Parts: sequence; structure tokens; C-alpha cells
Amino acid sequence: MSLVITPNKQQALSLKNQLLLLSLPANKRVRILKTLGIYERKLARERIKKQKDVNGKSFKPRKGSGKGKLLKRLGKTLKPFVFNKNRLELKHENPSVGKTAAFHSEGGAFTMNKTRVDRRFGKLNKNQPCSRGMAKAISKKGFKVRKNKGKGFRRATIKELMSTLTMTQAGAILKRLRNREDKSSWQTKAPPRSFLGDSTVNVQRQLAQIIEQIN
Repeated sequence: MSLVITPNKQQALSLKNQLLLLSLPANKRVRILKTLGIYERKLARERIKKQKDVNGKSFKPRKGSGKGKLLKRLGKTLKPFVFNKNRLELKHENPSVGKTAAFHSEGGAFTMNKTRVDRRFGKLNKNQPCSRGMAKAISKKGFKVRKNKGKGFRRATIKELMSTLTMTQAGAILKRLRNREDKSSWQTKAPPRSFLGDSTVNVQRQLAQIIEQIN
């Protein structure tokens, strides 16, 4: 995923500024375009910080109880590149990060399976203690244990679930509580959350200012 800007009349510059830019030494043109790239990167990072898309609308929240900010790492790895001294590309150096950014920006769906999860997050140690997140999810579903004294049951605390269950046991309990089957693969969907891009008018204005400052 990348933002591509070529200084021409249709995309970024008036004819007057096109001629001015072309008359400058190559190193100045590269400097101007990189400065524009840094400006556009700042805009993208601000959108992620504010959780707004290129149109100023709030990102659609993730499903579930997660309240952390979305896409917060994707702005950090953006870098401006200038090709042929006349074309700016603001993109991620790592192609796989670029693909992830494109998926989240444009939205879509892909199939996940246990092999892909293990490759991405590491293979799960079956005897690893239950995580706090997993214990919290189980407790929220109303999982109960026998009372230490007297008859009946009580809701299990997060602390005791973490100390008594393994991740495998916790996963099995949570699936049962959610009435879910043990699937070998499943669909992951994401709504579009576009954070990289700009209007022609704003690019023209900013590029003209940079040319005036640097020239």
C-alpha cells in the first residue's frame, strides 16, 4: 500500500510550478518531494492517532471488547521514497506490512487457520497458564465453580482461573460457553479504515509552499 504523487497538473501542480520544479537541480526536486512525503506521513499518523479516516469519519470499532487504538503501528513504518526524481511514494519498507496496511485501509476478508495463527503468533504451549484476557472472557461468560464451603456454585474469579487452568483448558471452556465448534479455519473480516491519502487541492497548496520555502 502506498500514496503516489507525481507533480503534474492533474495531480499536484499548476503549470507554472511544474516548470519551476523541472528547472530546479535534481537534488532539490528530491528534497522537495521528500518534504512533501514527510508532511503526508504526519497527516496519516494524526489520522491514526485521532482514529479518523481521510474523510474525517471515525474508524469503525473492532468487534468484541477490545478498546485499544486501531492501526497504531502502521503509521510508524511509513517512509517517503522518490523515484526518477519526479515521483513520490509514501509506503512501508516491508512488503508484508504494506499488504496488512492495504487490507485494513480498503477492508476485506481472508481465511485464517491454526497453521497461520501459529506462524504469526508462535505455536501455543498447551501447558502454558491461562492468560488474563482468556480468564476475563471466561469469567464474563458466567463460568462457575463449587463453593469452598456449603452447597452450590459461585462465579470463578479471574485470579483463580489464571492459576488453575492451562491455555488449552481455558480455550475448550470458552468454546463450550460460546457454543462454538472447533473449526479448522475461519473468516476474518475488516471494514475499510483509510488513513493514507490526500486531496489534489491540499497537495497542490502544500507542494507550492514547500517549493517556495526550499527554492
